[in-house]
Amino acid sequence: VAFIGKNGMGKTTMAKIIAKELDYNSGQLDIGHNVSISFFAQHHAEQLPKELTILQYMEDTAPNEIRAQVRSILGAFMFSGDDATKKISVLSGGERARVCLAHLLLHPSNVLILDEPTNHLDVAAIRWLENFLLNYEKTVIVVSHDRHFLNQVCTHMADIDFGNIQLYTGNYDFWYASSKIASKLQQDQNK
Repeated sequence: VAFIGKNGMGKTTMAKIIAKELDYNSGQLDIGHNVSISFFAQHHAEQLPKELTILQYMEDTAPNEIRAQVRSILGAFMFSGDDATKKISVLSGGERARVCLAHLLLHPSNVLILDEPTNHLDVAAIRWLENFLLNYEKTVIVVSHDRHFLNQVCTHMADIDFGNIQLYTGNYDFWYASSKIASKLQQDQNK
C-alpha cells in the first residue's frame, strides 16, 4: 500500500503513528494481535554509527538467534565479502540506506513501513529494492514521491487529503487515471 497525496497532507505522520514513532492526539489506532512492525525512516541512514564497519554494526545489534545469518542478510543487500567490512563512514547515501534496510531484517516483522526508501539510492539499488519488495511476502506500507517505484511495487494507493483517505486498488497509474476521472466528474457536476 502506498500513502500518496500532496505535501503536508499527513502521509509521513500517518506512517509514524502506525509505527508508534509518533503520538497522536485524536482518533484511534488498532494494531492487530500478531502484528509486528518495522519502520524505515529517511533520516535513519544519517544516524548510523560511522566508526563501525557494516558487519560490526549488524553483529552488535543482531539478536543471538539471528547472528549466524548476518552475513547472508548483508549479501542479500549487496554487501558480500570485503564490502561487509567497509566502515560506515565511507558509504554513500544509498549504501547507508541499504544498511538500514538490512538492519530491519534482524528483527523480523510482518509489516514493513518505508518512508521515502528510494531517496539517496542509485538506479541499481532502486531496482534491487523493487525486486526485494516484489518477493517480500508480508505487508508493506510505502510513503514515496517516486512514481515509477510505486508503479512497480504497490497494488493499492491510499490517497490522503486533509485526514480523509480514499483507497484505490491498483498501481500509481491506475490511481492517477481514476483521480483525474473523479475530478472531471466533480467539475461537470459543479457546472
